[in-house]
Amino acid sequence: MVGRSESCYENIGGLIRKERIKQGIELDMLSKGLMTKGNLCRIENGKREADTSIIKRLTDRLGMGFEDEGTYMFYDDYEEWKTKWKIIYAIECKNMCEAERLLDIYKEVYSQNAVRKQFEKMMRIQCKTACIENKNIADITDILQMYKEALELTIPVMSMKNLDEMYLSIEELNIVLECRYCSMQITDVKNNKEIEYINLLEEVLKYLDKSRLSISAKAKLYPKTVVYMYRYIIKDNKEIDVKNVSTKLIDKMYEFCEKALGMLLEAGMRYYLTEILEIRTILIEAGYGGKDRDDLLRQTKEWQNAIRALCIEYGISQYTEDSCYFYKENSVYNIGKVVNTRRTMLGMTMKQLYSGICSEKTLRNLEHNRASTHIDIAEELLTKLGLPSGYQRMGIITGRRKSIELYTKWKQKCREFKYVECREIMCELEKQLPSNMVNRQFIEWGKALTSYELGELNYKTFIEIMCKALNNTMNVDKVLNADSIYISNNEKKIIYQIAAKYKYNGDEKMAYKYMKLICKQLIKYSDIEIMENIRDCEIYMTFFASILGSIGDYNNSEAVSKTVIRGQLEYGRIGEIHCNLSSIAWNKYKIDQDKKAYNDRLYQCMLWSQMCKDTFFEDRYRMRMS
Repeated sequence: MVGRSESCYENIGGLIRKERIKQGIELDMLSKGLMTKGNLCRIENGKREADTSIIKRLTDRLGMGFEDEGTYMFYDDYEEWKTKWKIIYAIECKNMCEAERLLDIYKEVYSQNAVRKQFEKMMRIQCKTACIENKNIADITDILQMYKEALELTIPVMSMKNLDEMYLSIEELNIVLECRYCSMQITDVKNNKEIEYINLLEEVLKYLDKSRLSISAKAKLYPKTVVYMYRYIIKDNKEIDVKNVSTKLIDKMYEFCEKALGMLLEAGMRYYLTEILEIRTILIEAGYGGKDRDDLLRQTKEWQNAIRALCIEYGISQYTEDSCYFYKENSVYNIGKVVNTRRTMLGMTMKQLYSGICSEKTLRNLEHNRASTHIDIAEELLTKLGLPSGYQRMGIITGRRKSIELYTKWKQKCREFKYVECREIMCELEKQLPSNMVNRQFIEWGKALTSYELGELNYKTFIEIMCKALNNTMNVDKVLNADSIYISNNEKKIIYQIAAKYKYNGDEKMAYKYMKLICKQLIKYSDIEIMENIRDCEIYMTFFASILGSIGDYNNSEAVSKTVIRGQLEYGRIGEIHCNLSSIAWNKYKIDQDKKAYNDRLYQCMLWSQMCKDTFFEDRYRMRMS
């Protein structure tokens, strides 16, 4: 590793500048609708601090996503995030009176800039549309005006005519889509204008094909656009009449439908998934799908039935009914609380923490949410506590773009099980990363994981190395008995790896001991807290449920699995649903010993594993059924 003299973090302005230049975007194009190019230049040079909502909009426009990690916020921003979640939750629970009340509070307290005002207006639209069952032209006209008002807060009107030169966030592009679709619904179609209007939607799809947007961002809007296109084509009919639509258009529709489905499966999301599957069914029955059309039709209908059955069981709509999901952000933490909890957990005095960084008063105010501090000070405090911080919210500490790109590549290769390439990347990262306890922990963990997966370590040696890596930032034995804890994303992953090795080698009690460290707080969460922390809940609570089933605690195992399934369905994620269904199937089988019922449940697990492209578990379920 390189010495500590290298700057650990690059300010967010510097990251934005490098990404903007890499993509060849001019200052005025990125800042359009948000600020002057001069103000953006000052932000990039670290001479001006920007509001967190503006920073997020800038990074979203650039496609800068660090979706696997958590986010640290100062108290005021954290409270705003909590309020936004309450608004979203009220809307999704059809409690519009409560949503309107919260929106009034939000408008009074938080709506100081265009981005926040845009959120408030978009939520007002969700409330209005939810209260109208059958929209007439007058209703749609009113809604269109509301969308235009929301759009014009951050986007010039010209973007409605040409998207090519615009750099939009996925939220802004969604508003463009809604404006275009509403306009299409209230405009009389004359002189063969249908194709022209469909091209407006196709332009949105082409925009989404730009590589700067992540697959999860694309999966939020691409399927929705395809569904809107289909609805426009069929108009008042229930399904498409291929005889009255051009072959070229239907060919495109099928291509778009397949692409939308592929994005949803890749991202593990269910936004408009049922709608896309219904369109796919209709098109396959109309003759599309090629030589495999019979298999595709069977699979598509099985997926539809699986979604419908599970949503009915949990009392959740299988359809996507609003646009709230564009504004859901999970795994956000209050810096002051994190610092206080972590310091107490590690047994550090205030003086031990603030020495060489800030005054005692600054630390005390931060921990008690009385005042924020400069982000540089907060990052130093977090680093001293063994926590990676920085805007990029990663498991490493670095200000070098090359290292960030290597880290991202390493995670991708791990997901693809390409561990030889992982080793090569890890060797390069070891040379580049600054020497500190967070980076040392990451390197030790990454190297051991690679060696284990390549068959060079047995599980006991692997666990020993993992425990040593964990001790870079925390004393495991002390933390196991702590009343209140905060552990980093890296630490959670290491603990998970330790527990997994114990479980799969027959020591469920030790697996339970380690996973309880992560899950003892998660299992107490309410429905809204589950969604606020869905990433942690779907990974760690899912595995915890499996451990509980293995030690014979079948009822609690099932309760945990059902909690996670509900949270995932409500949030719109499907990645771990099959694992929780598998735990439930196992628990019931151990109680009733009904092999046929067990196989039927495993078949459902297999279908859900297909819907998130988890071929490893799909094969496992097939084997168990045989």
